[in-house]
Amino acid sequence: MRYFTLKQDKGYTNIPSPVNWFQKLGPGDAMKSLQEFPDREIFMIETGEDSLFIDIMTEPVVMVTERVKKCLQLYEPNMPFKEIVLLDSKKRTARNYFVPRFAELDCLTDRSEYTNWNYDLRYAELDVGKIRDKAVFTIKGPRKRNIVIRLDVAESLLRRGAKGFLLMETDVKGD
Repeated sequence: MRYFTLKQDKGYTNIPSPVNWFQKLGPGDAMKSLQEFPDREIFMIETGEDSLFIDIMTEPVVMVTERVKKCLQLYEPNMPFKEIVLLDSKKRTARNYFVPRFAELDCLTDRSEYTNWNYDLRYAELDVGKIRDKAVFTIKGPRKRNIVIRLDVAESLLRRGAKGFLLMETDVKGD
């Protein structure tokens, strides 16, 4: 089976900007602190005239649109989500996003290499035996969140026209 790391496409520079999110989220892992919030939370944003609401954003937290949420639920039906309403009060614009709670798997082989004091992966090789039947997950270990999706999930996202993300194939051992 083939797996890919999913990242936000930084080529989209006209996306909404968060306003004072870290006052709400606090220091540390924003994804973990967000899990303590109610099921629906409002966060303020600033938008430009031509702002684009892409389907997958990873900063300051991983957020996906309804289209991506439905796709992920096809492959991981028990994945919980929290709803975030992105609100630009000046322009009276609001969009709903969803924060997925990914399974975290300890699935790297010994050949994997970290960089920047374990912040991220320089090279990742996945042990397919440790992944089991998971189609969407994050890699346990590095401080930076690395989202991994299986080939069928990647194809499904692309067929649905999801935008705003990049896929990089990851090496797999034991396939």
